[in-house]
Amino acid sequence: MTLIDLGELTAPTDPQPPRRRRRSGSRRWPVALVALVVLVALAGAAPPATRVHATVPAGLGSELFFTEEHILTVSPAPGVTDGSQELTAYARPKRATVAPQRLTPLWRVPVSPGIRFFRVASVAGGGLIVAMVPSQNMGRATETMLLDARTGRQRWRVAGFGMPDASDRVLLQTFALDEPHTLRSVELATGRELWSTTVPPSWVAYHQRGGVVEALVVSTDAGGVDVLDARTGRLRDRLPATDATPAGYQQSSVVGDLLLVVRNSRTITAYDMAGLVRRWQTTVPLADFVNRCGALLCANANNGDTYVLEPTSGQVRWSTSEDANLLRVTETGALAELRTRTDGPGLVALDAATGQVVTEYGSWEAVARYEEESHLLGIHLVRDVGAVLARLDPAEPQPRRLDLLTGVIGGCQSGYDLIACLQQGDTFGVWQLPG
Repeated sequence: MTLIDLGELTAPTDPQPPRRRRRSGSRRWPVALVALVVLVALAGAAPPATRVHATVPAGLGSELFFTEEHILTVSPAPGVTDGSQELTAYARPKRATVAPQRLTPLWRVPVSPGIRFFRVASVAGGGLIVAMVPSQNMGRATETMLLDARTGRQRWRVAGFGMPDASDRVLLQTFALDEPHTLRSVELATGRELWSTTVPPSWVAYHQRGGVVEALVVSTDAGGVDVLDARTGRLRDRLPATDATPAGYQQSSVVGDLLLVVRNSRTITAYDMAGLVRRWQTTVPLADFVNRCGALLCANANNGDTYVLEPTSGQVRWSTSEDANLLRVTETGALAELRTRTDGPGLVALDAATGQVVTEYGSWEAVARYEEESHLLGIHLVRDVGAVLARLDPAEPQPRRLDLLTGVIGGCQSGYDLIACLQQGDTFGVWQLPG
């Protein structure tokens, strides 16, 4: 089973954020110089006679999704103006060619106006799970459907946002502001309901082991945390709300076998998922959510601060006040995307001891990833040429170039050893990543 989450990638809401002052001692690699050196090196190298690459039609507003065997696009339906869309499936290119292959659709299915695909997953039995949400508040609810991966035929369709795993079931959640949520499980093959329960307005996290969801962690606005058995829906463990737990000011996440609860926007407590035995507790100036960042934990605050924690003790390794999205954290440093630039996010390397910027990479941007990968990719756009593709590593002084993707204008994403980018001429270019 494979899973791709396509989250919203939005620009800063402030049209003119304040310019960040250059840190003394930081290194900035001139974009023009780096691009020139890379292009000359690429041009001087003998290109391979053949490679695995293809083009896929992409009208304005199209989206693209990967699974192991398929490339799928959601595009406006041709010849209509009512917002109707089409979901189109293509086989993954596997044959090396000199010129890019133009992929032929396997099937097309219509999609109603105002629907956005948010999650696509290939599942056992030759199926594709598609979770859909309304693009605007149009009175529609979230829905999930199972399609036949070979023909596109719909096998079943149910209400709720689906979370499939490597088991024979799909977990679903309904969403409604300030109203109770419904959690339920349905049989993968038929969509038949296995169990259902209603919970207060809440945030739901999932505890997985071996690709199978074992428990659902439900954090309610009232301050309590319930752990439900994913197989039966029954309550397994509970952290009750206390007088020191203000309603609406706690958030929970699951990293490995740790349940991490942030209360009072300052206190982070780690519990073992087996029995909710407390492992450690630490306090930081401000935190809203904790997630995994490499082998460490990142406690993030809405003001942009990030605290990097040791997962076994909760000790703060280092912190940064840069308004940044940490992309890769290692024992010696981190790669981050700054959110305070006037010309869009900029890539920087941070020092692990101080959290300060030590290298600025200019206008390089990270390639979106929707699965965990062993490496991080970045691109630098060169007008009228395409994009220089590079591997990013906080231990290296600058991006290590890999390829030149001709005709690319942005919007790149990677998964399953492929990279796809928007190209001139209303197409997606798809390339096999270098080994």
